[in-house]
Amino acid sequence: MSSEPQLFFTDVNERQALFLRRTVIFGGATLAGVGLLVGRLAQLQLFQAQQYATLSTRNQFNFRLVPPPRGLIKDRHGVTIAGNRPSFRVLVVRDETKDLDQTLDLLGRLLPDTLERRRTIIREVNAAPRFSPVPIKSDLTWEEFSKVNLHAADLPGVMADMNEARYYPHGGAYAHVVGYVAKVSDNDVKGMRERGEEIPSILYNPGYRIGRVGLEKALDEPLRGEAGGNRVEVDVRGRVVAEDMAGSKPAVQGSEVVLTLDNDVQQRALEVFGEEAGSIVVMDVRNGDILAMVSSPSFDPNLFVSGVPSRIYRALADYERRPLTDKALAGTFAPGSTFKPVVGLAAMKRGLDPTRRIVCNGSFYLGRRFACLGRHGALDLRGAIKASC
Repeated sequence: MSSEPQLFFTDVNERQALFLRRTVIFGGATLAGVGLLVGRLAQLQLFQAQQYATLSTRNQFNFRLVPPPRGLIKDRHGVTIAGNRPSFRVLVVRDETKDLDQTLDLLGRLLPDTLERRRTIIREVNAAPRFSPVPIKSDLTWEEFSKVNLHAADLPGVMADMNEARYYPHGGAYAHVVGYVAKVSDNDVKGMRERGEEIPSILYNPGYRIGRVGLEKALDEPLRGEAGGNRVEVDVRGRVVAEDMAGSKPAVQGSEVVLTLDNDVQQRALEVFGEEAGSIVVMDVRNGDILAMVSSPSFDPNLFVSGVPSRIYRALADYERRPLTDKALAGTFAPGSTFKPVVGLAAMKRGLDPTRRIVCNGSFYLGRRFACLGRHGALDLRGAIKASC
């Protein structure tokens, strides 16, 4: 009986000691945790505040490149040969959409034709620089443009805007001499690197176009202009909430180019050919100005601005009259009668009497037989050129 109180007292002491030990351990751990938390907060608030404020500002504002309007090309009388037109388009920003596949699914319900280009769209979006809008479809109708804007809240990272697209108001009349613009390809960038040229950042913009052939290519740099940029404020989900006008920079349009070509002469020269193949170059003999340079048959360069479908390009490339070939510069033709005055002038320089008459019997033998258009009889130099003898 006497041992029971002693055992009970000892058990209580052990429990109190155990409790005190645990209290000290947990209390010490708590104090250490609070100390670490206070130390970390002090480090963030006092010593690294400026650094994180800068990072926060960078996350809050994005700077987006704005392609400049391309310079105009006009004829000698100020008629616009290559200009720009307004175009509605829809774009996707990769860094502002959490699920690109889901976004494209929703967009496909509004614009069904984007489903056919889904793989190409995904490849272009993934290859684009950060926060760079990638055009998904251009030349939207007003109904399509309104539909996308109506559902913009349900499409994070998708926006619809209006830009300026290259436009050739005279269709195929200047397709060869002026050329057309197209997307920047990997080969374009590679070629610039090989030539040691500095690659402008605007060329990495997925919607940018450069001159591909003709004067658009030859005068590409002055026609490009100077890129601008919009500094926009975004929320935590990456959506644009405001534009910082003070931090934005307007784009500068490219230089205007005035040619010696005359639109009336150019159009008339194209009409003369009709469906026939060939070329015409009209020169002002007083000063050497080129008034017209036509290659026929031609093609519509507007097809190439947004990307010509492969079936249409193949039809143009396979057509026997070669509409894609600039016959005025790249075609090879027998000079025919136009070269005869040159031969006559050379003969007169060597002492030929232009009044001397030579009998034409229908052919002439010089190593082989050269046939004439008929039997012209006796002709002097003027008569021979007139009769094409």
